[in-house]
This record gives sequence, C-alpha cells and structure tokens, in this order.
Amino acid sequence: MTINPTIFSDVSDGDVLEAKDIRDRAKELQRFLNGGIQDPQDVSSAAFVDTQHIVKPEFYGNPSPRMEGVSSDTIYRKRSGNILESYYRHEASGADEMDDFVTPDGSDINIWHPVEGMSTTVHCHETPDSSICIGNFRAYEDGGTMGDIKGFSDEFLYAVTAGTVIADFMLFVDSGDGPVAQESTRRRVYGSGADYYKCRRMNHSFAQNVTLQKGENKVSYRCFYRLESAQSRKMIHLYARARNFVVDVHYR
Repeated sequence: MTINPTIFSDVSDGDVLEAKDIRDRAKELQRFLNGGIQDPQDVSSAAFVDTQHIVKPEFYGNPSPRMEGVSSDTIYRKRSGNILESYYRHEASGADEMDDFVTPDGSDINIWHPVEGMSTTVHCHETPDSSICIGNFRAYEDGGTMGDIKGFSDEFLYAVTAGTVIADFMLFVDSGDGPVAQESTRRRVYGSGADYYKCRRMNHSFAQNVTLQKGENKVSYRCFYRLESAQSRKMIHLYARARNFVVDVHYR
C-alpha cells in the first residue's frame, strides 16, 4: 500500500498546520517505511540516500560492551575458554542437598545465582518491538572421586553418578516487577562419574524471545547448584567456560 495522499496532502501558503497534522504525517510515514513499501514504484531507482541520512551507531567497550543504534541495540558479553575465566562453583556447605531436592522452578529467586559473563542490564530508550537473548557456554562437573570401589558394581556406580543432576541453568528477565524465569531456556549439567564419562561435558546454547520494557531491564542467566551431601566427594566442582551472551533489541 502506497503512502496515503490524503494525509500527505500538499500545504499552500496561508494554510493552518496544526500539531495533529504533523503527528499524523509522522505516523503515516512510519507505517509506510516499516512494512508499507510493496509496489516497486514506491522506491526510486535513482540514488536517493546521502551521508546526511545515515546516523552511525555508537560502540562502547568495557565495562558494558554494546552497540547502540537508531533501530536496534546489541548488548554482549564474552568469556574465553581459559580455565581462569571459568564460572566456578564449589560450596562445601549451604547448598541444597540431593536427598531433599525437587526440580526448582523460578519462584525462589534466592537459590538462582547469576552466571558471571552471562548477565547484563539493558536500558531501552523506548518500548522495543522485539528482543531476543542468545547464549552459549560449555559446562561440566569435575574433580569427583568414587573412592576405592571394586568389583561388579563399579560400572553401575559410575553410571548412576553420571545420571545425577548437579546444576540447573535458566534465563531470568526483570523489567521492574522482579525476575521472571524463562522455562524453555533451562539447561542441565550431570555428574561425570569421577570423570569416567567424558560425554557429560556439554556445550549448551539457547535463543529466547524476551519481552523488555522502556527503561531498565535486567537480563541474567542463572545457576542452581547442589551437592549430593556436604560430605560427598562423588561430584565436587562445577565449571562453565567459553561463555557468550547477546541481547538484541529491535525498535520500530
């Protein structure tokens, strides 16, 4: 549909131009540019964009790497695979133990801890038309020991430990009313059976459409970590390495 000629009628000397006329023209132009261009005749074949029409994006480095543009913002975090940059968990006490464990939802925010390098605050200068959060990380349990076990039961005990959940990860979005869990982004890390099952080292990723509001929004990927017991050594250390986190915000 072409631009509405009634709204974009010519203005002659002496005509009264009211504020509503300006707003109607701006709204109609926005509609036309954001989906109303359909007929090839709507676009000129000659060059019509000059440098004065282009507003360059702004790029920022640490401590909050991001790109801010006119029609979109991109906020990103990156941590290498170096073990020194790992997100590392090892609580000898104070963690939920497996005997009392129930798969946690997002209602008790106090048990979910933000993962360093996968959390950010997004300031939207207007309500976004759409937003997407993308993340990727490598996670595994390491350092556990099964003790001095011998005989037929060895393989069974290793397998049981490799089938036990040591951590849950999930995305939370807080637009002012408190963190809200995004259940479809839940990812799990299992024990490695005293490092017997190398396949338990996993690369997790997710892509989630999120609803952000004008103003400050806190977007964080969080971890719920647990031990079999305070004395158990079957599963000990939790690592999350090579972390990448992107929030892409689109405006109309």
